[in-house]
Amino acid sequence: MNLLMDTLGVCQGDSGYVEIKHQFENNVSITWTTPEGIITNTKKVRANKEGKYFVKVSAPQFYSMMDSTVVRIDARAKLLLRDTSLCKGKTLALDARNSGMHYFWNTFETTQKITITNPGRYWVVISNGSCISIDTVYVKQIQGNGVQVPNEAIFCLNDEIKVISIKIAPGTKVLWSTGATSASTYAFKEGNYWVRTETKNCGVQLDTIKVKLKVCECEMMVPNSFTPNEDNRNDFFFPVMQCEYSYYTITITDRWTNTVFSSNNINAKWDGRFKGNLCPEDIYVYKIESIEKGSEKRLVRNGHISLFR
Repeated sequence: MNLLMDTLGVCQGDSGYVEIKHQFENNVSITWTTPEGIITNTKKVRANKEGKYFVKVSAPQFYSMMDSTVVRIDARAKLLLRDTSLCKGKTLALDARNSGMHYFWNTFETTQKITITNPGRYWVVISNGSCISIDTVYVKQIQGNGVQVPNEAIFCLNDEIKVISIKIAPGTKVLWSTGATSASTYAFKEGNYWVRTETKNCGVQLDTIKVKLKVCECEMMVPNSFTPNEDNRNDFFFPVMQCEYSYYTITITDRWTNTVFSSNNINAKWDGRFKGNLCPEDIYVYKIESIEKGSEKRLVRNGHISLFR
């Protein structure tokens, strides 16, 4: 009589049992020999480890039966699909990974990798012995190569730093008409700035950003240097306001981006010190954020300050 099946697969992380299904009289003795030791007086034992499990069933003065099974711990598939984008007119390869397992896609394909041409939801059943997992990916369609580029950028004439930026994915190659190769570049004057982007899957995209300069309603006069040497001349750094603000904050950092001064007081002035100590002669960076009274638009001004003594 076979008491146990020949092999038993248990999915990694699940609770599995080796069990005798046959019915016996109450006075039988059951002894298990497992990779974790000897267990008695039970018809089933937990299968926590791979290996051979032996069982002996004995009845006083009548019979003795022995059987064994091999327990296999099956690896569970790792769910590695991630939502992604499909360039219009292109193809995209989806890879379920987990090499050596069995696959069944909702496209009815049974390979580890499939090639798609349409956006949508894709899923794959990955099986490995007793383990069954389902992985899902959402694919959206994008125009061009997916780089987000604004049509125009408007700056105040008084802004010292005028930066135009685009949103790119990792691995995107960038070239601006200014020669810059990062996601942003400085705008030195009004006009059209072109940017060429290239991605591995979607190829080349060429866009143009129109830069406009305007006289802002509430200009701030921000000096680019000061001399905090206590001679009562130009000892403090502060912007000169022309309007009233419902929100205001100023932050000044050194060349290592350490904050040396910050305040939300519109009348605050920097004396060239940090925690009471004199800051060295150097070039510092300011950032001023403000919202005019009666407006909801937040303006950000960035620039450099030269500290001389």
